Amino acid sequence: MKPESPALSRRRSPLLPVILITASGTLTLGGYEMVRSAAASIFLAHHSANRLPEALMLVPLAMFLLTWIFSVVLRRIGPGATYLSTLVLSGLVLIAATEAVHNHVPGAPYLLYVFAQAYIVLIVEQVWAFINSRIRPGEGRRWNGPIIAASTLGSISGGLVTGRLSVGLGSERLVIIAAGLTAASAVLGRLAFHIPGPRPRPQKTEPGRFSDHFAWDLLRRDPTIRRLTWMVMAQQAVSVLLDIAFHRALQQAMPLQDPRTAFLGYFWAGVNLLSLVLQLGVCPWLLSRTALRKVHASIPLLYGSVALAAVFFPLLSILGAAFFLSKTVDYSVFRAAKEVLYIPLSFQARYRAKMTVDALIYRSTKGVVSGALAIAGRTLGFLPLRLYPLLAVMVCVGWNRSTHGLPEPSPGSDSD
Repeated sequence: MKPESPALSRRRSPLLPVILITASGTLTLGGYEMVRSAAASIFLAHHSANRLPEALMLVPLAMFLLTWIFSVVLRRIGPGATYLSTLVLSGLVLIAATEAVHNHVPGAPYLLYVFAQAYIVLIVEQVWAFINSRIRPGEGRRWNGPIIAASTLGSISGGLVTGRLSVGLGSERLVIIAAGLTAASAVLGRLAFHIPGPRPRPQKTEPGRFSDHFAWDLLRRDPTIRRLTWMVMAQQAVSVLLDIAFHRALQQAMPLQDPRTAFLGYFWAGVNLLSLVLQLGVCPWLLSRTALRKVHASIPLLYGSVALAAVFFPLLSILGAAFFLSKTVDYSVFRAAKEVLYIPLSFQARYRAKMTVDALIYRSTKGVVSGALAIAGRTLGFLPLRLYPLLAVMVCVGWNRSTHGLPEPSPGSDSD
């Protein structure tokens, strides 16, 4: 009897492994919501919000190192073992960083904050690389919204747990709990990778150049990857500008650490709740009826409009609303529409180039923008709050232009 072909296997049973890997990501994201709020609040307890750009400047270095390690490990042990190793090691580093904060080790709040920015994107992008290897573009248009919605349930739960328990347990203990959830999600990941299906493998040959670990050649010659790069850079630049403005206003309004952590927990729970509505109610309908290039072109127009309001009214409520909206759309429509573009691409594009674009460049853009703001602040003095949304508006204009010429994947096309 002839063995079943990979294409037939994909057509018959793509759903179960996708459900399992989504469940693994859901558990991890629940822990991340606890880490994100706690790490930010711990940092603000030890340093001024004006030093956030300095911490974010370290993120590109961390991402560069982690992306290179990912590429080396991926080639040697394959996608499945790499994913499981990432989960377990991330949990251990979170525990170590939290213990360092508790013992007043110099620089520990920086370490925890920077690692919190870095580890989650490595995990999430590996989840999506696996999903994009199992489904087709037509399935992605229908399923990506519900897939993100399922993982959002974990984020909502993590935010609510943070809001309810941070004052009683303390921010440091929340990070320890989150580390345990991250490591435990490896069980579900192992089950997903063991279900038969398409198993593209990385090249076994040693990369000829250091840049091969980051698939820089694809970023230069592949038009889809190139446009995705510009879109991701613009999206993250807008996010960090609104993020810093929001946290500056928040620190002034809520100076105490644990109540601020509770507020942030509820804030992110609200972000994820609205994202859930968009993921289930908007994404499947929108992506199945609208060209991807139109969806991607509309997102910066929406962001720019809200940021413009914050330019004229730089208040906590307006800045919070702008940041809130940018994150809800990022976690729903932008993510769902972006992932469809990866599905018909090669293994190198879905794993190495994707990790470079959606992890390294994604987080590095945050560090570069933050670094530029930190240098400007040191050189020019105190930067006015309304400057941040103004810069966001300018970035949105360029972002809209970068979406022109995006391809429209065929609904039934397969990746290699």
